[in-house]
Amino acid sequence: MSFTSLTATYRVVTPMFLGGAEPTMEAELRVPSFKGALRFWWRAIMWSEVQDVVKLREWEAGLFGSSEKGQSKLLMYLQVPVASNQKVIEKWPPSSWQRYTGYGLRDKGERRFIPVGQELVVKLNLRRCDSMEFSQMLAALKLLGLVGGLGSRSRKGWGSVTLSKLDGAEWRCPSDATSWRATIESLIPRECSDTAPFSAFTKASLWNHGPLKDLRSAQQWLGQRYLTCVKTTTPKPDRAQFGLPRSFGNGPRTERRGSPLFLHVHDCGNGNALPTALWLPSNFLPDAPRIPGDGVSARRFLETLSSASTSPDR
Repeated sequence: MSFTSLTATYRVVTPMFLGGAEPTMEAELRVPSFKGALRFWWRAIMWSEVQDVVKLREWEAGLFGSSEKGQSKLLMYLQVPVASNQKVIEKWPPSSWQRYTGYGLRDKGERRFIPVGQELVVKLNLRRCDSMEFSQMLAALKLLGLVGGLGSRSRKGWGSVTLSKLDGAEWRCPSDATSWRATIESLIPRECSDTAPFSAFTKASLWNHGPLKDLRSAQQWLGQRYLTCVKTTTPKPDRAQFGLPRSFGNGPRTERRGSPLFLHVHDCGNGNALPTALWLPSNFLPDAPRIPGDGVSARRFLETLSSASTSPDR
């Protein structure tokens, strides 16, 4: 195998809200946005290998670059600039799954988005990487296309991407639930740590999928179930397990914390898609590591996906 270059082709599976220079005029994918997502999934994989925050930061700086370490070993560019002036036409009702999972997306005027079906082609130069670093980047690229997304509210299922083609390394995009699950299992560390200080794969991590659906209804099915799950979680303060800030009857919690639950729609080809979810529990807040409600509702949501009814209205 040559450790010199990769060309990754991703397909946008759900509307991607990426702000360009003028978010009300154009949605735009730029290299820093993609690189930031790649760094996230690299850290999620590498924590169990290192289990030391200082050392992990040094490795990350050496690979991705920093003011102390110098230029990144990983050089990338978009083969074709990706921008769109499409905007949401229909109104999202206040109680809809779109409004709930896309909270804030339409608060500041019209937001443009990159539409479903758009291809993102990223070329990566890895000439300065050794074989281990090449393998790490390869795993991160694949995970991004299996459980990740780009843009605002990507943890809530918006901006999901699927890695449809990979030149420079072996890759077959999963076309069913069995291969999707097996591919994820092949990418994560064999010996995971018990806990993590940030979102990363540990022994407590879980992933699951719902029934195979058409592309149009997969996000709806997943978003509606998520809305129902959060709204039925009691007591209300336990809803903080789905991320912060969040308002409650006795006042808001203003701390900021991304949800440990990642919603994603995976394109299986031929117009079919899998609604999926990933649970990456970690220390919730620096001064309060326990996840509110012990994450019971989020885990139950994920664990029941594959046994759920195929009805999109549930």
